[in-house]
Amino acid sequence: MAGKLPRRPKTDPSGRFAGKLVLVLLDNKDGPSIRAGRTLWAVQRALEYQVGDDPEELIIVPSGFVTDLASVPRAVWSFYPPDGPWAKAAIIHDFLYATMGTGEWHAHCGITRAAPYSRKEADDILKEAMADRKVGQWEQGVIWSSVRLGGAGGWGR
Repeated sequence: MAGKLPRRPKTDPSGRFAGKLVLVLLDNKDGPSIRAGRTLWAVQRALEYQVGDDPEELIIVPSGFVTDLASVPRAVWSFYPPDGPWAKAAIIHDFLYATMGTGEWHAHCGITRAAPYSRKEADDILKEAMADRKVGQWEQGVIWSSVRLGGAGGWGR
């Protein structure tokens, strides 16, 4: 269950994210690793996000966690690329979806609150984190609406 996690210094004191996003492209001898047509990346350094106004409510995505960044359909990549300004927010969202809101991934517990996040809360955190990254309100609305409508199949994957 959730417990106290060490607090790292923020790189941007005005934002809710701590640390730089450092990713490693996953590949094999034939080329990049791909799942459902999307290139896979591993978080190389833990990525921390403060939820809401409570400095003690944290989500920490551990190093080694695998993500496809924003799970955007290829047809709209010219407008909403997977690695757009929403990438950090998408990784937090992927982590919550992969763990069904518990933050429990291998031996890591990546949330500090006692109760798991619901799918709706995970989607709302995505929107909040996009706002923190200065993603425009229109883009936030499109991406948030898309995960609310089509994201149920990804919950727990």
